[in-house]
Amino acid sequence: MPDKPLISFDYAIKYLLRDKGNYDIVEGFINALLGTNGYEPVKIKTLLDTESNKESAFLKRSIVDLAVEDTKGQVYIVEIERSYADGAICKAFFNTSRLVADSMQIGVDYTAIKKIFHVSLLYSRVACMDHPLAHGKTIFTSMHVDGPTEIIVDRPQDEKLGLGILPEYFIISVPLFDDIIKEEIDEWLYVIKNSDTKEDFKSPCMKKVAERLNILKMNDDDQTKYRIYMKELVTEADRLKIATAKGKAEGKAEGKAEGEAGAKLMVAKIMLSKRESVEKIMEFTGLTQQDIENIAKR
Repeated sequence: MPDKPLISFDYAIKYLLRDKGNYDIVEGFINALLGTNGYEPVKIKTLLDTESNKESAFLKRSIVDLAVEDTKGQVYIVEIERSYADGAICKAFFNTSRLVADSMQIGVDYTAIKKIFHVSLLYSRVACMDHPLAHGKTIFTSMHVDGPTEIIVDRPQDEKLGLGILPEYFIISVPLFDDIIKEEIDEWLYVIKNSDTKEDFKSPCMKKVAERLNILKMNDDDQTKYRIYMKELVTEADRLKIATAKGKAEGKAEGKAEGEAGAKLMVAKIMLSKRESVEKIMEFTGLTQQDIENIAKR
């Protein structure tokens, strides 16, 4: 019997998108998220097969890239990925930049670039965050007026281009969610964290979430694929921990070596200023005669 009644939400997104009949569940999550910043509801137009998606899973674990359209006909790209706290912001910036480049056709005017909403699902705590959901975007400020300023450029075609084209970022630190439901997005955060729903959830998608994401209702082949996915995540997390620990150890050793070399250099300079003999400086610092002669020439 599984520990959780539902499959992990990051896996569920791609699992659901295999069937257009389940698009409304993914749309429900995206709309609840974008709605926190006043954006109109969207519908999924298509799944994107960009060069970013073809990269190594270890380098870029993008769950899905989607083209969506709102009620006013505006088309956006939504990228959702599972990530780890270490380097999450850098990874998000890299992925959106790569996605912009991959989605542009050769010879197309830059003004055809679609706005990207990047969503990072972090299954680890982020020290600088005091809320599970953070939103970020590029802001311009005037050099002479306090507060943000909007940059609008008029074009011959009577179009206006501004900051609306620049990517926006949503960071979800799953462990930071306190399980308290105040608005629709909180129901989705609860599902993401607990792989479960509650009877009193009001989001119109939740009954379908409980039905479609139930592990026990998956066929044997899908259950096997899910177990493999979860095993790969554990392996990747362990690999990242080992790489991070190794990097810190190497950095510490390098820093220590640089510090010791700097200390020897300083001692040698002081002793030279006091006209101490080269032999004595060599004895105190461990430097070679050539090292000390080079220092004396500086």
